[in-house]
Amino acid sequence: MKSIAEIFDNSKELLDSISNFIDKYIGSSLLRKCGITKVIDSVTEKTTFEYADNPLSRLIGTVKESKFLEKCVSAKQLLTDKVLVGFAAASPYRMFKTGNFFRDYKKDTFYRFDLMPRANWERLQLEAAGNVIRDMESQTDKNHTCALIFDDSLYARTGGKGTDLCGRVFDHNDHKMRTGYRMMTGGWTNGEVFLPFSQTLLTTRDNSLMVGRDTPVDRRTIRGRRRAAAKEKGTDTVCRMVREAKKSGIPFDFVLFDTWFSNPAQLVELKGMEVDTIAMIKKNSTKYLWTAPETGEIGRLDVKEIYSRNKKRRGKSRYLLSVNVTVVDSEGTAIPAKLVYARNHSNRKDWVCFVCTDTSLSEKEILEAYMLRWQIETYFKLTKSYLKLRTECHSTSYDAITSHMVIVAIRYMILAVERFKNSDNRTIEELFYGVQREIVNELMDCAIVLMIDTLLDSIREYYNASECQIAELVSLFISKLPENWKNRFQMPKVA
Repeated sequence: MKSIAEIFDNSKELLDSISNFIDKYIGSSLLRKCGITKVIDSVTEKTTFEYADNPLSRLIGTVKESKFLEKCVSAKQLLTDKVLVGFAAASPYRMFKTGNFFRDYKKDTFYRFDLMPRANWERLQLEAAGNVIRDMESQTDKNHTCALIFDDSLYARTGGKGTDLCGRVFDHNDHKMRTGYRMMTGGWTNGEVFLPFSQTLLTTRDNSLMVGRDTPVDRRTIRGRRRAAAKEKGTDTVCRMVREAKKSGIPFDFVLFDTWFSNPAQLVELKGMEVDTIAMIKKNSTKYLWTAPETGEIGRLDVKEIYSRNKKRRGKSRYLLSVNVTVVDSEGTAIPAKLVYARNHSNRKDWVCFVCTDTSLSEKEILEAYMLRWQIETYFKLTKSYLKLRTECHSTSYDAITSHMVIVAIRYMILAVERFKNSDNRTIEELFYGVQREIVNELMDCAIVLMIDTLLDSIREYYNASECQIAELVSLFISKLPENWKNRFQMPKVA
């Protein structure tokens, strides 16, 4: 029995939210559906363990005795620990080496969790995000806009020669070729909360740019389908993610993306799926069918020519120009759309153009809806800077990297849910530091209690002190502590 009972500061709401999130939105049943099961930690030989007696064994006539006893760690426990290490100050490797890890299983057990051959991590993220979204929508009114946001970001890898499917990919930020993957991300937002529901690490389709291993895998397996998806075109991946979102019942009004995906073929394909799009378009040579308002003449013009042939709005208007056009793909399929021109905030003399395939929306609604797209950029920044997206996983397995990417997304969802549930004014970064601070305090409290209990056991053994004397010593010790330290410990009862 401990002489000093540990009391954590405050109520540990953020730490509790991690286990509550996994119990409520994931659970053991979803983990089993995704092929994520328990991991064997160790095997003990020559035990007296016997298989339980049951009707089948009685029918066979024998009750077998096992020569081995397996110690297993549940999938839910491993997933919880995977989420927790993202908020700890030290790396999992350092925590295992110094013996300060949360649990008592082996290091290999922790890392083998990412390498399950039948684990469908993509489904886990989609189902978990869908459960969170449906729960949030049931708690809010229907007078708000929901949208899907798609974009990619560089997932850099140093070297990459031994990493599966690692290649030279184009980085849109600095317009250079980098070693790694393009992390294609699909997220859902209701204007207040952003939740990543699907992610894929895209690599190059050019064999000359492939840096890492490209080992053939049976495409009928989950690992094979995952590697096939890694070589898809970015536009095909976006359409696939939209279909998955519709199939899982995620509600949304339209799709948002940047100029890299706003080509006519993409707009037409999404419209064929009964999905409307709002996107920024490039000032390139892509032609749109436009009808002159004065003469009724129909011409194929690019966005620059359409801008130059129309009268712009004067003053401090929210937009400069709005025209209705027809978008035509290479196969001749045509859909109506609206082009909205607005001033470029970076250069007031310049302009940017947006396209919307829902012509019933006003120009104000189009511009306000597109502003939601910035939330995916903050997601990339937060996961890379705070949630250890690039620094925690050093595995060379494509499956392990995918697992790590999904776990980082779950960490972000936990913080987003906590902020939504409490109507918290704090940012995601402040919530992250709150969780990290509580984990550090918990480890420090455990270490302090262990040291004091060891000291008291030594005093009890060396001086043959009674429990009453030990309690008086502890009370005297706690009374001399500062006030903020006294609240962390419980005063023992003195007889």
